[in-house]
Amino acid sequence: MIQNKQLIIGVTGITGSGTSTVSAILAEEGGFVISADKLTHELMQPGHAVYDKIVMRFGDTILNEGGQINRKALGGMVFGNPTVLKELESIIHPEVIKETKKLLSEPYKFAVIDAPLLIESDMYKMCDTVWLVTATNETRIARIMSRDSISAEIAMKRISSRKGDDYLRPFVQVEIENNGTTEELVRRIKKELQFV
Repeated sequence: MIQNKQLIIGVTGITGSGTSTVSAILAEEGGFVISADKLTHELMQPGHAVYDKIVMRFGDTILNEGGQINRKALGGMVFGNPTVLKELESIIHPEVIKETKKLLSEPYKFAVIDAPLLIESDMYKMCDTVWLVTATNETRIARIMSRDSISAEIAMKRISSRKGDDYLRPFVQVEIENNGTTEELVRRIKKELQFV
């Protein structure tokens, strides 16, 4: 199946498409998954330089009572405002990339970089193959609402804050449509793994 022991698969897609589900299936198939979202959560904890920079830029109104960054409050400031969103990303991305490179120095059968902004952050250049996970906006909205307990309007705002699938397609080698069942998704991923 996987011939190259150092193979790196990049997984990306608009929020709600199901990149985490795809990455979880790849993990079951032996992949060493690095989640950019999880790394971002860790870097945004008190004590990290990223936390300090974000609070300095956006103010302490984004903090909850325990002094942690309230991601909903921060999201409310940046989603729908491309300039401010770019500022936040310029604080986070370099550190996420640095941590990803450290993790990739570990031995693995094959690695998976699960990153919503894989293309925009240039992390796709670290990958041997890039997989784009897609879904209809209706499916994405339903997933985001269920996952984050937010309204359809806010979910759509999050989707609209990103460049769409058409922008991402030229950078990818494999496109996986994820509107069906988990079983269908597993079958598709196993099939794709035969070709890498």
